[in-house]
Amino acid sequence: MLLSRFYIFLFLSAFMFYPAKKIDAQQPAVKSNDGEFLKFPWTGGLDACQFGEMDLNGDGINDLLVFDRRGNRLLCFLNDGLTGEISYTYAPQYHKYFPELFEWVVFTDYNNDGKTDIFTYSPGWAGMRVFKNISEDHIEFELTVSPYLSSFQGSGYVNIISTNADYPAIVDIDGDGDLDILTFWALGTFIELHKNQSMEKYGHADSLDYIKTDFCWGRIAENEENNILYLDTCLFNREMLETKEGFRHRGATMLVNDFTGNGLPDMLLSDVDYPGLTLLVNGGTYENAIMVSQDTTFPSNDVQVKLFSMPFAALIDVNNDGKKDLLVSPFDPNPSVTENEKSIWLYLNTGTNVLPEFRLETKEFLQDQMIDHGSGAYPILYDIFGRGKKDLIIGNVGTYIRSWYIGLTLHSEYLSRLAYYENFGDKNDLAFQLMDDDLAGLSSLKLRGLVPAISDISGNGLPDLLVGNETGKLIYAEQTTPKQWTIQSQNYLNINVGSWSSPQLFDLDEDGIPDLVIGSRNGKITFYKGIQSNGKLSFNFVTDNLGDVNVTDFALSYDGFSTPCFFYTPENEIMLLVGSEQGKLFLFDQIRGNLEGTFRERTNWESIIDTNLNHIDLGMRTAGWIGKLAESEKLQLVAGNYSGGLQLFNAEAMVAPGLIETSKKIFEVFPNPANNQVEIKLNESISTPIYIGVYDLEGRKLLSDRIELTNTTKTIDLQFLKRGVYLIKLENNNLSSSVKMVKY
Repeated sequence: MLLSRFYIFLFLSAFMFYPAKKIDAQQPAVKSNDGEFLKFPWTGGLDACQFGEMDLNGDGINDLLVFDRRGNRLLCFLNDGLTGEISYTYAPQYHKYFPELFEWVVFTDYNNDGKTDIFTYSPGWAGMRVFKNISEDHIEFELTVSPYLSSFQGSGYVNIISTNADYPAIVDIDGDGDLDILTFWALGTFIELHKNQSMEKYGHADSLDYIKTDFCWGRIAENEENNILYLDTCLFNREMLETKEGFRHRGATMLVNDFTGNGLPDMLLSDVDYPGLTLLVNGGTYENAIMVSQDTTFPSNDVQVKLFSMPFAALIDVNNDGKKDLLVSPFDPNPSVTENEKSIWLYLNTGTNVLPEFRLETKEFLQDQMIDHGSGAYPILYDIFGRGKKDLIIGNVGTYIRSWYIGLTLHSEYLSRLAYYENFGDKNDLAFQLMDDDLAGLSSLKLRGLVPAISDISGNGLPDLLVGNETGKLIYAEQTTPKQWTIQSQNYLNINVGSWSSPQLFDLDEDGIPDLVIGSRNGKITFYKGIQSNGKLSFNFVTDNLGDVNVTDFALSYDGFSTPCFFYTPENEIMLLVGSEQGKLFLFDQIRGNLEGTFRERTNWESIIDTNLNHIDLGMRTAGWIGKLAESEKLQLVAGNYSGGLQLFNAEAMVAPGLIETSKKIFEVFPNPANNQVEIKLNESISTPIYIGVYDLEGRKLLSDRIELTNTTKTIDLQFLKRGVYLIKLENNNLSSSVKMVKY
């Protein structure tokens, strides 16, 4: 059910002071293959993105909003505000406060109140919904328009058509102070102008009252067979427009801005299935736009945008120099044709805002600071080389290789690999580094959808690999000697679950021998009982409907893409985690002694990993591993999604744990606000030492200390902190309490 209001509570003091000290990386730390620490490894990856700006923490600096349409994920990054520098910090604590967004989103201030509003796709209506930012002392959105925004057309108000394959331009076209809308005609070819009448009728910009005033804005026509654009034409040339399928509109993105300095709105336009942006130059007037020339090699002064498919473009001041830079990413709704691993191109503006010049800075903006392996991420943690530490192995759907056309249809090639991250930390301080992006050389098989499972199958004492893939079969790669692999079979034991096999090796019947469970495209789980002979493993089929599990949501898709992970809880209960096409992670219990029965679905994730996953957007086609990362009594969850990255949810690793102030204050902090140091004073006696933690508002621990039994006060040095709002948390086995503290 759609809610009309979405509330955000932020600490009020965060609107009055600078943000807290930023640390270099989320924990556990992760290094790239060149040894550099990633700044935000556990963000879940990025694929086909759109961008916007909004001051999230009230420091007067615009922060970055990234919307990934692969799973409709919104990611927030705080801008450190360093002049001339690109410096962002991942801020997941803000994500949950935004309304649910679908397919595309436009972040803009439509009523000129200085607050960023939201236009987004309205599923099922081929139109748009609008959320108004009504924040006062806290951030708050109100659903203003639903199910779709309309415009007066002919004799009445009609839906402003904007499909999930189109990105509209919502800008002030005529310069009167309110936001107009440009969209493609429902059957394609021409661009419609829906003029906002708010200023004319009411003298202000806060109304969304539209009338269609132009069916051929800019006097341009789009060829429906390809990306050719025709200038100075508004006539229906049926020979040009008609195809075998009749009239059709395939999809496009628009960015309107004055790129030439003549004061008129020009347009950057892309077309579905094509990799470039075309600059259309306006030589008309505000009231009568006429596109007089086109640049099909934009930006022609530097590296041309060539990004499959249908690139989206946005103007964002990324490096805080006062000039709008250019961000480009795929927009195509089809995830099987787009670039994925290097899919966010950043062009810095070396000119001015009046006459911009764009120079390519990077093809993997943000992505180079996170775990991102293209499309799909299937994680498993296992001591694969007998070092006494759990390493991280990640399969994927595939990384983008190339694109080509057969006729007028775009095709793209992807290649799947296994990535190996070595655990170079210790039992209390985990850290990973990418050491091999093609473990066991499986890329030579030229398959998609490699999903790893690990156990000693050959009986030689070394863990081997059973790997699922798109074919539904299993690959068997034997570790013949340490770190040396031989691919023994691409059709192991003739097992075939149809397509997109996702195996796990787990002693399900607890007889001391690993069993084989396999998820698949149909959303169910197949079970093979493990048998052992002369130390070698083999498997016998039991059922293709284990536990009556089926994670397919037929309201969304006929596919389930189940990815099972059985695990033990700290209480020695067997439970089951299952990823799915829809993006939900499923949790099941009642497994032990019930392998022929029906498993029970549960939703109380917080009892397992101290995190409520039911309101967290994980993306699409999820997969997960759950267990103990280090010597801990608590479980951690590593979740992958179609955008190629991982997210970490747990009670101890410092990614973004919830820090909640308790009502009982067992200590005081003074002075508060403080400058160089604070004193902590206990309000009651203690029977065991108390541990102190200083956290920023992103939930990361910046300092650890303790108060001994013989003391009731403790002085904490704050000189290493920047100005901002922090939490000081005290806890031991019997209590937990926290207090806000302001550093000035």
